[in-house]
Amino acid sequence: MKHYFFLAVAAVIMMLSTSCASQRAITGNVDAIQAKLDARIKAFNLDENAGGTIKMKRDQAIQISLTKYGIEGVRVTFTPDSILFVNKLSRTYLRTSFRDADKAMGGEGTLNFRNVQAFFWNDNNENRTYSTLPVAGVVPLELKTNYGRSLRVGQYRIPCKINLDMEGANGAIETGEATMKLSKVRAANNWEPNTEISSKYKSLNVVSLIKGLLKK
Repeated sequence: MKHYFFLAVAAVIMMLSTSCASQRAITGNVDAIQAKLDARIKAFNLDENAGGTIKMKRDQAIQISLTKYGIEGVRVTFTPDSILFVNKLSRTYLRTSFRDADKAMGGEGTLNFRNVQAFFWNDNNENRTYSTLPVAGVVPLELKTNYGRSLRVGQYRIPCKINLDMEGANGAIETGEATMKLSKVRAANNWEPNTEISSKYKSLNVVSLIKGLLKK
């Protein structure tokens, strides 16, 4: 189920819209992109907006950097073997494997880099998808994803808008929606993610972080 990753990345966009409607297709051999990102989340007792950037390199990394008032506050990086969440405002970070993050959410082993990549690149070229996430293995959370206009980038079609609606059963979990919009998309084939952490940052626990996020 390719949306399992959302509860992990929600900690990023919860700090928190231009589209690529007028941008021309990017031709040539492109395996990495960089774009301006506008995000909003109205869920988990939050209603926040943030700007930033998103960088993605096929089969290697996806990195989202969010800013408030021009200052980078949060960065999340997905690589094939890990999820790295860095909060520069509180000088904290979380580095975990997909397996441990999936286990903390009560998943079924379907949270992995391949599914995260498919979500952001819309590898299946779908207009909308539906799935159910059994949070903590008990509470069903209905997830509905709608993809907006896409942009041709090399051999791929990058969605310029992703809207995710979340609905919990019987109000057991505070739910809502998250929206991400991309603009100023360009090729970035030479980009490499930075996953180093300063020794001044405090490590967080993935279980505590997710439980705190889901608490009403």
